[in-house]
Amino acid sequence: MKKLIVMAAVAATMSLTACSGSKTETAEEDEIEFTTPEAVVSALNEKMQSGDVTTISEAVESVQEELLEIIDDGDMKKAQAYASQIEVFINENAEKLEQMNINTLTLTNTINALMSIPNAAGQTARDAAKAVEADAQAAKDAAVEAAKAQADAAVESAKAQANAAVEAGKAKVNETVEEGKAKANEAVQDAADKANKAASDAINDAVNKIKL
Repeated sequence: MKKLIVMAAVAATMSLTACSGSKTETAEEDEIEFTTPEAVVSALNEKMQSGDVTTISEAVESVQEELLEIIDDGDMKKAQAYASQIEVFINENAEKLEQMNINTLTLTNTINALMSIPNAAGQTARDAAKAVEADAQAAKDAAVEAAKAQADAAVESAKAQANAAVEAGKAKVNETVEEGKAKANEAVQDAADKANKAASDAINDAVNKIKL
């Protein structure tokens, strides 16, 4: 029963991995030999020290393949022994692996399925497979939502900047119009004042001449 549950979970994990693209062959020099759990972790740490993304990625893939072979052979105890050590390695190097964009989701889900074999008789293989599938889908959905949020934020920022530029342009135009109006009014008033003064002077001159 335990083997069936783990195999179902692993099958779900592998089907999700297959949807993302075909699996490449692992180079022989990057394969990890499963002599002991400690030796596997030591080999992985050695690959990490190289700092080469391709080398590390192929080493992780090699571990995944070897672990699946042990599960396929039905030796759950051996698989769990290796899985527990590999899990420590992944947790300790999680940040570096993420920075290198190395996909450990399939390997992590396989380890989780191995390390949490249900004890309850009512737990079925379908439940285990659904749990693995849900974790993978949740990670995918989170990445999609994060990308959407970033794109929406960029659009809103661009809109705000464009609106601010339009409003600034309107304000400048209004300011220019008001200045023009003020100057025109001032010129009209000045002309009126001059005309009134000229008329007043003419009348005064006429009156003075009559008096004489």
